[in-house]
Amino acid sequence: MDETGCASRPLPFFDARATPHPIASVLQPLRLTGDPGQVRRRDYVYAAGWADQSPFTPIYQKPSAEPGWTTHALAGGHNLMRDTPEELTKILVDVAASR
Repeated sequence: MDETGCASRPLPFFDARATPHPIASVLQPLRLTGDPGQVRRRDYVYAAGWADQSPFTPIYQKPSAEPGWTTHALAGGHNLMRDTPEELTKILVDVAASR
């Protein structure tokens, strides 16, 4: 916890530029509004490079089995921009170009 009590400090192995992470982003559920049929693309990027099984494996497996989803498994840990910058950038550019 940081000095405000509203964020967690970066873990020691994080990039030196990391800043405290707001706790509310973990505690508050995401609420989507509007017509889900209007979503043009559904992409899920999975960090597959954990030493042990990632806690997000079940979340990755669900859209992998559903039509309408494109899933990507990158050989990096939590910080994909640091671990696999070229691959992640390619995915993001591809998604942005499909608008």
